[in-house]
Amino acid sequence: MANSRCAVRGSINNDEYFYVRDIARPGETISSHHYESRVGGKGANQAIAITKAGGIADFYGTVGHDGLWVKKRATEFGLDDAGIIVGDDPTGRALIQVSDTGENSIILFPGANHSRLHEKTWSGRAEHSFPNSSHLLLQNEIHMDSTLYALKNAQNTTIIFNPSPLPSTKEIAGFPWHKVDWLIVNEGETRDLYEALFGHGNSGTTSTMSNRKLIASLSAQSAFASTNIICTLGKDGVLAFIPTFHRRNTMDGSPSFLQLPAAKLQGHVRDTTGAGDCFTGYFVQGLMEHGPHAKVGREIQEHDIVCILKICVQAAGMCVEREGTIDSIPTRAEVDVRMSSA
Repeated sequence: MANSRCAVRGSINNDEYFYVRDIARPGETISSHHYESRVGGKGANQAIAITKAGGIADFYGTVGHDGLWVKKRATEFGLDDAGIIVGDDPTGRALIQVSDTGENSIILFPGANHSRLHEKTWSGRAEHSFPNSSHLLLQNEIHMDSTLYALKNAQNTTIIFNPSPLPSTKEIAGFPWHKVDWLIVNEGETRDLYEALFGHGNSGTTSTMSNRKLIASLSAQSAFASTNIICTLGKDGVLAFIPTFHRRNTMDGSPSFLQLPAAKLQGHVRDTTGAGDCFTGYFVQGLMEHGPHAKVGREIQEHDIVCILKICVQAAGMCVEREGTIDSIPTRAEVDVRMSSA
């Protein structure tokens, strides 16, 4: 059987970390007690998480001439040099405050991440953009035109979308959600997505809705009818709604869900910055382990998704025990050891 491999069209950044006692409040000036500059960007983070989980990821991103060290460092983590091209715009940046309790606050500057150099290259080819890929993973730190190009030109692939940071209300309204096979969101993104699409401009629409009600209501819309939704809940674990298994069979029946608790930590929370990207990369590799064209309800059953999610929450839990993003992502061997000793 052919190997699964995932194309990741995404961002790659110079992440600048400022370690502080508490996150700065509006109007406040504070000093950091430590500073580091690292490779980051949700696209690069998630691609490397896939490789650390044991999978094959083909990453496509752009840096500026000021980011040659970012490209070099990313290749040392296992990304292909050919997938990272150099453009005239400055390298994207993330300014990250990390508090002593591990919480974070992030400001993004897109820079070269909004370049469409890859799309210009692909537009001259006869074949589609990702001919060797069985899966396509997208986030929202690149230009929306690049995301839409990838969706339009990917063929016979499983589409996974982690819309973070969440697109604008206009972009959300025009997005082809029906093309997304797996939607990975946190609970805040779930609420904001529902309000943008169905709240009619009322930001309080979801204030009394539980996460389960939100996800069920979102999935009931035609654009999401066949989309599998994975909602991460931080310390409360993860909630999954898979229409093939969880759609109610009768009008008065209630939909069912999968909910798993967060992993038990063996250390203190040091940095939550990379946990979501670690989870996403591990989840994609979990899907790919079932084969390049595996379908839910056929090769992938409900118990398989439970197994995948258990590994994902364990990996994310280990991630927050360490500092950084890419540096904090554990290998699959490390995750297996931790799970075997639990």
